[in-house]
Amino acid sequence: MLIPTIHFNGNCDEAIAFYKNALGAEVKEINYAKDAPPDSGMDDCPPNFVMHSEVFICGTNFSLTDGAEAPPAIGNFSYMIIYDTVDEVTTIFNKLAEGGEVEEPLSATFWSTLYGSVVDRFGVNWQVMIRDENFN
Repeated sequence: MLIPTIHFNGNCDEAIAFYKNALGAEVKEINYAKDAPPDSGMDDCPPNFVMHSEVFICGTNFSLTDGAEAPPAIGNFSYMIIYDTVDEVTTIFNKLAEGGEVEEPLSATFWSTLYGSVVDRFGVNWQVMIRDENFN
């Protein structure tokens, strides 16, 4: 099983709440530093430091963590979410864009009747589009 992991720098709880609202994410598990056993090496971490979480987003399990002093550069990849309707694409795209940066506004392309890309306020790259006969 391959589970993508997104690293945050102390604001993982905020990101989880954001993705619950924006994408309907379902939290399966969250492990905080405050719940770690003594002598686990987590004593210097803030209590709400997310050591590990498993979150179900748009049909995929993700691990979200505060497990890096500085988040790694997102750089050369993004997460693509494919929906069936204009309303779904528009709603999700606009929620992800709140506090973020639109890289490519929603528009028709040769591969989709509606496509856009956005970097959310946590620096995560998303592509949102409609699945239609041009994209299989």
